Amino acid sequence: MERYPNIIILLNLPQHYIPKAEFVLRTFCYILRLNPKFVYGSGHEGVHLYYGPYSAIDCPIKIHYDGYSSEFFERRELYPLEKVNFCLYHKEYIPFLFSLNGAIFSFKPESVMIRKDIVASAFYFLTCWHEYILGQRGERRGRVDFRQSLQYRWDFTDVPVVDVYCQMLLFAMGIQLPQFIREINWNQTKRFSISISHDIDYWDYWAAGQKMETFKYNLRTFHKRPLNAAYKMIGHALHKNLIHNPQHLIRNILRHEHKRGVRSTWFIFGKDDYEDARQNYIADASSREQLQSLLADQDVGLHGSPESAFDAQILKKEMDCLTSLGFRISGYRSHYLHFDYQKSFAILEDSGILYDSTLGYWENIGFRAGISFPFYPFNIAQNRPFRVLEIPLIVMDTTLLSGKAMNLSPRSAGLALRRLINIAARYQSHLSLLWHNTTFDPIDYPLWGKVYWKTLRYAEKKNGWITSLQDIYEEQVTDSY
Repeated sequence: MERYPNIIILLNLPQHYIPKAEFVLRTFCYILRLNPKFVYGSGHEGVHLYYGPYSAIDCPIKIHYDGYSSEFFERRELYPLEKVNFCLYHKEYIPFLFSLNGAIFSFKPESVMIRKDIVASAFYFLTCWHEYILGQRGERRGRVDFRQSLQYRWDFTDVPVVDVYCQMLLFAMGIQLPQFIREINWNQTKRFSISISHDIDYWDYWAAGQKMETFKYNLRTFHKRPLNAAYKMIGHALHKNLIHNPQHLIRNILRHEHKRGVRSTWFIFGKDDYEDARQNYIADASSREQLQSLLADQDVGLHGSPESAFDAQILKKEMDCLTSLGFRISGYRSHYLHFDYQKSFAILEDSGILYDSTLGYWENIGFRAGISFPFYPFNIAQNRPFRVLEIPLIVMDTTLLSGKAMNLSPRSAGLALRRLINIAARYQSHLSLLWHNTTFDPIDYPLWGKVYWKTLRYAEKKNGWITSLQDIYEEQVTDSY
């Protein structure tokens, strides 16, 4: 970090709240390519930024501190919905917690004050605080309920609020500390990054009698969607081994990605006793050999069973399974997105996992932790950051297409993805994209493979760096952390 300029930050806070404030401010600084140096108390020479009770201290930038926030996080309760304060910033209404009413900024010749407590607000989102409280109350198991989030209740799911808070700090720096402004580049020259990954939930989708069951389903629903059903029944009958050959499908994905000069991450199971026999491909010798051959030079992570996110022994067993096949496992994503922020990160940390990409919603695309950038999550019990980098999951293909989620057409999904890429380009940030191997199947998911390739082309046009989660991890740790 020494290659970045040192910004001196004065904290005048209760002792128990200091680690939380440092966690948020470090996250801001790492995004802005700055090296934070913290000092403490009521005064200090050479301070650039101050966070604490109102003070007459001579300082270029001050952030409003609401004393209620430190008490709030100790009491461990949900933030009242009616107290969320929305302000217009760059044509978008941004939510603030623990904040003064009125304007976002106040200006003096020698200083800028951010009148919203962006530190406490960011902490609430970065820790998925509402999930933590609901979990403590026993109201949640496994996959988080999107409808219980502040993002859903106030309809700002597709706004990376923490990124925006960071932009507010950047705006204040542009007025009072222009010498600290740094260009945020990815891979040296790219404006933003897009990480791509593939979960292999099924190796042979047509095993175990599934072909006949699907045929029966299309026959039953023929009267509701005759063209679609006819297309699929004919396709299933004629192309069982040609198009639906799993080895051919994955090889085709790899070939097209290589042609575009991009890398991806492949998450595969280490469990061999799922109820759905089609998911037990790791137990089949032929499937294992094909996977080893196809993915030998790829970034491979563990697609952990839902149980592995809550049980260290199960996680170790699944990691050992993939390690025994010659894969170097540094990344993790839980199947079905079953994950408890506090419990699961602690287990991943102890296991030696370096990065995770599970924090996303199944029901909706967007920013579950309010941030698009990779970040180190926070251990509430120990009042410190975890040592596992989270690369937020922002878009999943099944979220876009499922009738139980967003239920978008391929065209509407493409437009939604363009909008998110434009957001990433605007904030010079990051977008993660998960596309299952089976979604490239032109019979079961017509046009959805094309949505993926068109999205990559658009990201390239906008000067995005398209790469694997491992590459994102290495760049983030090297350049920021």
